[in-house]
Amino acid sequence: MNLYKIYKENFHFSLNFYSIFLLVTFIPDILGLPPSIVNYGLWVIKSATAIWLVILYKKKWFLLNWGEQLFIFVSFVYLVNIFIDVFWQKYPVDMGTPIDLIGFCLSILIALAFRYDKAFVSKKSYFFFLISLSIGLFIAFFLAKESPLPLIGRFDANSTVNTINYGQMGCSLALISIYGFLNYPFKYSRLLFPVLFLLGIISIMKAGSRSPVVVLLLVTIFYFFAKSGLLKGFFLVGCSVIVLFFSIDFLIELSEALGSEIVTRLLSAIETGETSGRDLIYENAIGHFLDSPVFGNYYLIPSGIAKGYYPHNFFIEAFMTTGILGGIPFTIMIAIIVFKSYNLLSKRHPSGWIVLLFLQILIFGMFSSSLYSSQDFWALSFFILSINFSESRTIRSKQVTI
Repeated sequence: MNLYKIYKENFHFSLNFYSIFLLVTFIPDILGLPPSIVNYGLWVIKSATAIWLVILYKKKWFLLNWGEQLFIFVSFVYLVNIFIDVFWQKYPVDMGTPIDLIGFCLSILIALAFRYDKAFVSKKSYFFFLISLSIGLFIAFFLAKESPLPLIGRFDANSTVNTINYGQMGCSLALISIYGFLNYPFKYSRLLFPVLFLLGIISIMKAGSRSPVVVLLLVTIFYFFAKSGLLKGFFLVGCSVIVLFFSIDFLIELSEALGSEIVTRLLSAIETGETSGRDLIYENAIGHFLDSPVFGNYYLIPSGIAKGYYPHNFFIEAFMTTGILGGIPFTIMIAIIVFKSYNLLSKRHPSGWIVLLFLQILIFGMFSSSLYSSQDFWALSFFILSINFSESRTIRSKQVTI
């Protein structure tokens, strides 16, 4: 087995998504080094390995399927808009830098290195990601730092991974633990996967961010319906609700023991409709889109509420940045990916665990995150679009039937 195959089957996914990143970001805190040393070093490694995979990829690059062609068009339109905003347009002071453009280009480079390969979805890839992410979150449980004011009752995993990303990493572990429990049975799986699921829940609670809770619920519901059909899906969702109901007291006590304010924040959102100002940000960003609806306005909010920040919603950001010229193709691309994701999960395609992570990123993008900096979104979008059903295989053995 050559180095190329070993890398793809074991490390490529984890290098680019969460787990290895979480592990290495503890190094600066432990050694007292600037976090930028590790961050930039990791980006160099990711970019170099992406170039390596793109060069060695077996398929001819001009043989793109229609989904991949749509991805190239959408990302090109977005790239052109960021380039114009950074270099040609008179943008507001202290907003937008060439670093944003470079970061986006690197995200697309990494995305191209995620053209579907069965090595990426192998059991080796899955378990390396599961184990490395679990180790990272276990370390974070003990080394997590209280988030700076005005955030109260929330924790950052370390000086690099903030409370929101910490919670999303816990959500990822919970999701792939559910997937593993249902698809990868072995001698101790009935013990291991629930324990790792609990570690994911504890990480979400300790982080104190609300969005991972919403994401976990919505992705799990989507998965149950896709995997089991309408009737069984309703049954599984109903059973999950009952279990959740009888676990509320335990979860509240657990969150209090962790010093987390997540329960208080969730109750506030439910009872008062508190949104952390997201509704005002959305309204302002939509207004900027309407100022230039055809070609878009700017990739960051140029004025008003949340000036200099992203809109905290992928769709609003796409239309605000690229107008209907890029916003409509972007919406079509997402619709295709979601439909394809449902089919992949229902057909028990081995990529299912990666599909769940994409759905997590997509739903998370409705509340936070930005398109121009979301390497995860672009890479997994291209990955799913590049899957050819005629070449896929389904899991027929070692499968837990619901």
